[in-house]
Amino acid sequence: MREKGAALAETADLTIGYSSRRRCVRVMEHLSVSAGAGELVALIGRNGAGKSTLLRTLVSLQPPIEGTIRLNGRDLQTIGSTLLPRIVSFTSTEPVAERNITVREAVSLGRFPYTNWIGTMTAADRRAVDLALEDTGMLAFAGRRLDSISDGERQRTLIARSLAQDTDLLVMDEPTAFLDLPSRYSIVSLLRKLTREKGKCVVYSTHDLDTALNEADRIWLMHGDGITEGAPEDLILSGTIAHAFESPLLSFSSKEGTFSFVRGKRSGIALEGDPPALSLTEKALGRCGYTVDQKASVKIMVKREKEGWQWTLTEGSEIRCYYTLYDLMVHLSEE
Repeated sequence: MREKGAALAETADLTIGYSSRRRCVRVMEHLSVSAGAGELVALIGRNGAGKSTLLRTLVSLQPPIEGTIRLNGRDLQTIGSTLLPRIVSFTSTEPVAERNITVREAVSLGRFPYTNWIGTMTAADRRAVDLALEDTGMLAFAGRRLDSISDGERQRTLIARSLAQDTDLLVMDEPTAFLDLPSRYSIVSLLRKLTREKGKCVVYSTHDLDTALNEADRIWLMHGDGITEGAPEDLILSGTIAHAFESPLLSFSSKEGTFSFVRGKRSGIALEGDPPALSLTEKALGRCGYTVDQKASVKIMVKREKEGWQWTLTEGSEIRCYYTLYDLMVHLSEE
């Protein structure tokens, strides 16, 4: 296990892009970032920012235009094709071409840097595959075919393949894409486990901003001005996250670290009562355009009763009671 924080991936004044019809297209310039052992690094940015291009350049699937990349302390240009797969593994969003193979066979492909030219597996290779299956919770699925398991299980299989490759640095392009909410958190939890328990460095791109801001140790944020890195909280406090993603329809709360739709403002409502319904009521009011103002003439009292929750709405001399937030919001929306 590498010493925590030891740099495993670094870029200096990197320019990324691609060639198109004999011309060089520069996607982004002057990118200087780093990722260390034991870190979960989330690469975020708007569509078309160049996230996949950066990751593919990091793992030498396409060449850099300018600048340098260092992996495990070595210049990428000096790392041969035989050594590179022992330093970094890459998982893409592209589906596995052959779905008629078993989970174990798919994970075994990760041992290709260590097997001979005909792919003969040794006892050590088989142990590495078993350990990767166990670490990702896929050992019980080892005999199943890829086309008979769920998308989340298939994604765990691809991560297991990277683990079997036994590299300190794992680079993943959208590993949580197309997964439901529990599966997304399950995958990110697995990635955190790899960094915490095995000292791996995981760099992954994602559009799931909430999970990235809550779980990543470091953020690489690609935006119009280049790339900014730091702890999620640092980027929130500096306003960088808000600047990169806010729009006329979307606002970012630095206090909560969450995004919300911009809505037309209505009058304020005084709110008191018991948690957790109190905070959920405030959230529902915000969705309907109301703000919480303790000096407002309209008041809502939230209380837990024996039969469940009760919302008492006081408007002047009129008092109404509601037993679901839905009914309360319907009334307020009609006003």
